[in-house]
Amino acid sequence: MAAIPEETRNFLTSNGMTRFHLGCGTIFLRNWLNIGLWDHLEMGRLYSNPNQIEGTILLNYDLVNGIPAENDSLDAVYHSHMLEHLTFTEGLAFLQNCYEALKPGGIHRILVPDLEAFSKAYVSNDSLLLDKYREAVLNDQPEIYQTKAAVFMGMLHNHGHKCGYDWETLEWALKRAGFVRITRKLFQESDLPDIKEIEEYSPLRALESLCVECYK
Repeated sequence: MAAIPEETRNFLTSNGMTRFHLGCGTIFLRNWLNIGLWDHLEMGRLYSNPNQIEGTILLNYDLVNGIPAENDSLDAVYHSHMLEHLTFTEGLAFLQNCYEALKPGGIHRILVPDLEAFSKAYVSNDSLLLDKYREAVLNDQPEIYQTKAAVFMGMLHNHGHKCGYDWETLEWALKRAGFVRITRKLFQESDLPDIKEIEEYSPLRALESLCVECYK
């Protein structure tokens, strides 16, 4: 297990936290351990009911140090629009870490921006995805994102994005880590029974996301 305070380690062990939501940002899920990194919070500390969302737990932790779980200990790992914030080599190591932390038969669900969808929208001059992305995500300086190339590059490089994935590349990376039964899914389509609580419907998220599930 990655280095975390003993008090936090004991809590995770005693409470049987076996479903991890990695890179949670401001989305805090019930019945999952939400792991995110906030500069103003104490590293390695657990916080109950972040943002006054009852019944949720946040672990403030830098996942660059590894997933804070023993090998073969987790039932489920979920991360949405987190993997693209790592370089390609960092991402490969992270996916390997996810594989190692899961129990045999454990499920892993990943969402990333769909590089193929954005590329096709650019090449075919399909404005639907690009316009929605501009309006929802690049709205801090809308005046500079007037061309389709500007929007495409904004997706690739803004907000700390370091890498892009299409289905072929993500499938290869997951196979490399050891995952099996790798399947492309729709938004809110999942073997996880509480998927509609996990993924609140968003037209843009549904349009832009490559959704993949796999098993150890």
